[in-house]
Amino acid sequence: MLGLKVNMKYLVNFQVEINSENNKKDKVRSTFTVLDADIKKIPENDFDMIKDWFINYFNENDLDKFIDVSKINKEYTVNIKIGRITNAINGQYKTF
Repeated sequence: MLGLKVNMKYLVNFQVEINSENNKKDKVRSTFTVLDADIKKIPENDFDMIKDWFINYFNENDLDKFIDVSKINKEYTVNIKIGRITNAINGQYKTF
């Protein structure tokens, strides 16, 4: 295997609220790792831009990329709330 260097840059802690058709709300907390290569045009520690990038990325992908959806078998809507973004290299962070 070639020595590919992948830098884990940011950890995004977030909560997903899943609203099912019977008005039941489930909240799932999770963490997503953002790699340097994913956000190469975002300036270092611009947490607001990283938040915007992540929300767009979240909305463009299937929910199962972020949480376990195996127990969801109905129609649902999803709301996302970012709790904290942490720079995994230097420890700087911002809470939302």
